[in-house]
Amino acid sequence: MNWKNLKSLFVVEDDGKKKEVVEENPQPKKEERPTKGNTIVRADDNKDETITPPPSSKEMKAVQGEVKQAFVDHLLKAIEENNIDGVDYLEFKKTLQSFAQMPMDENLRFQSALTAVKTMGATEKKIYDSAQFYLDILAKEEASFMKAVKRGRSQKIDGELQRIEQLKSKRQEQLQLIEKMKQEIETITKEINTVSEKVMEDQVKIDSKKNHFYASYEFVVNQIKHDVDNLKRFTDSGSEEKK
Repeated sequence: MNWKNLKSLFVVEDDGKKKEVVEENPQPKKEERPTKGNTIVRADDNKDETITPPPSSKEMKAVQGEVKQAFVDHLLKAIEENNIDGVDYLEFKKTLQSFAQMPMDENLRFQSALTAVKTMGATEKKIYDSAQFYLDILAKEEASFMKAVKRGRSQKIDGELQRIEQLKSKRQEQLQLIEKMKQEIETITKEINTVSEKVMEDQVKIDSKKNHFYASYEFVVNQIKHDVDNLKRFTDSGSEEKK
């Protein structure tokens, strides 16, 4: 089956229209593990690793999964490259699709498609086996994709997580340094206050001593001057000076 015919079996329509997916009877979806809030989902073990954001960070969420044509084309290419010769599941899928517009229920549509491909040489076993073969091919693509996701996580997210831890460690060192500086500043401030108080005490002592000295100095000087004055008044030397 060529690429154009194969692609037409698995149609993806845009603008919110109905999408036709690979399985006619889809199995229950695996529990989705979206990126929620500030939680990173590991690609290797599906375990959540929570990152605490700064208070100003906006909450970010991964968008809900949608069928994307690019991914569908990639998966169909893998099927095309491993297409089994002869009439198999893909031919059954094409025949089934040709009955889609006919007024019949799903049971009749499947029975009619099966009858049609049997006339071309197909068997139920070949359809089952080929469908499983293609599922195995898709499973290998999934495994390859998850390896790429894991590799991308290792290259980007793990490095960024390591950077976050380094920054946290550096921040803690700076906080400790700030705390140490605060303590040193407090000690210096106390010493400044202590020395300032001592300066004031010493200044008061010196000024007091100076005041005492000048009080004593004036007392003595005044006594001497007083005696000199009296000496001049009451002695001959004073009379001679008047002459």
